[in-house]
Amino acid sequence: MAWKIILAAGAVVALNAGTAIGAAPATQIEGPITGGKRGFPYSASIVDLKPYGYTESEYFISGRAHPFAPAPGTTLSADGRWQVVPGEDVPYKTRILVRKPPTERFNGTVIVEFMQEYFGTERDTNFRWNAEAILREGFGWVGASLHHEGIDDPTPPQTFNYGGISFTTGTTLARWDPERYGTLSVPSTDLSYDILTQIGRAVGPRRTQGGIDPFAGLKIKKVLAVGNTIAGHRLAIYLNGVQPIERVFDGFFLQDLTPNKLQLAKGVPTPTAPPLRTDVDVPVLVLETTTAVVDTSAPQPEGPKIRVWEPAGSSHTNGPATARIAEANKRDLGVGGGFCPADYANTFPVQYVSSAALVALDKWVKGGAPAPTFPRMEVIQEGKGQVTRFDQYGNSEGGLRTPWVDVPVARYDWRGECPGGSGRTYPFAAEQLRALYGTPATYLQKFTESVRSAEKRGVLLHEDAETAIRDAAAVKW
Repeated sequence: MAWKIILAAGAVVALNAGTAIGAAPATQIEGPITGGKRGFPYSASIVDLKPYGYTESEYFISGRAHPFAPAPGTTLSADGRWQVVPGEDVPYKTRILVRKPPTERFNGTVIVEFMQEYFGTERDTNFRWNAEAILREGFGWVGASLHHEGIDDPTPPQTFNYGGISFTTGTTLARWDPERYGTLSVPSTDLSYDILTQIGRAVGPRRTQGGIDPFAGLKIKKVLAVGNTIAGHRLAIYLNGVQPIERVFDGFFLQDLTPNKLQLAKGVPTPTAPPLRTDVDVPVLVLETTTAVVDTSAPQPEGPKIRVWEPAGSSHTNGPATARIAEANKRDLGVGGGFCPADYANTFPVQYVSSAALVALDKWVKGGAPAPTFPRMEVIQEGKGQVTRFDQYGNSEGGLRTPWVDVPVARYDWRGECPGGSGRTYPFAAEQLRALYGTPATYLQKFTESVRSAEKRGVLLHEDAETAIRDAAAVKW
């Protein structure tokens, strides 16, 4: 059996009986990639990059990667303090999407998003949530396709119906555009953790000079890893086992960690709740919408370098997110409509809180103040399921507070019949609004005061605060 020693500089050597020590093949970057039958990459930005001066390019990245397993004599304990060892290398080839800021606007940080896989496709879920903040703040962004199921899984596509909507699974990159993506191969998602490390190095401060550089001309100082739901939980696994060995990423942003059956590797019993070890060596910010809070039996504890934000009133997906999903689905898959009408779904703007969290994390990893700590929501049992406690207006009590639940004009619920966890909005009737505020002008005054408070607490970025006030000024009854 080959044993690998991972060196501090990131090189890997293999020690085999009867063989000499030699450096492993280097990661190769190819691109920018063009062509294909469609002429553009899957999950190209649904947000117009040109007003911000950004460019979008796609690259192929290849090399050899390995899965991980518990160190001999150990198991993966529930506290997340794992010891893992690498297995055998196998070849892989995948793609990365790169959104590059103009040199003069680059803030020094590259975000590597572990692309979200669902229904057999790789999507830039976190970018869709936080696009405006990422582009305003000058982050570099990389979308990494890491799931076998979304890249080259040969399982035949299947169609099923849920909530009156027809879904087709298995629209992998290789099927979506075989001319462009037909050479991609990730034999198992178990390799994703090692491939993620290699991508982080390839776009980080110590990236190889002289080859193809997707961020040529930019001085990169920090690299963050981000992921939502499935991808977020894979990052939790990475944090527990791989980050302590590799130390490639300077911080992590994880959104909606709900219990699932993801494993470190096939056949390896892997605890899922709570997902993170509390002795992480870099700043970590976890944002849990109400959907995730009530679905989690063991809440994630905070630690010296872990913050958990739970915005009351939020849901796993919201109205603005469903609108972007619908637009992307129509362009990429020819599927009309989204999971839920944007004004019917929960319209609580959790994207504003998510963006504030991302910026707070970036400041933290650059030596600024740690991200603030906020109260958590209390979960109770009601009937067959868990719920939060509710205030007199039907909104969740506790948690991270925002103007939408402190100066409400609606009830924001994480529950709803639309698929995708998009919840529901229940607007207050005019009579209730008059009883609460009297006139729209009084409401706007109270809402504005609450917005300014949230901005000071780091809950809202200034640009989003201004947008929120403009939207509130349009509320009439």
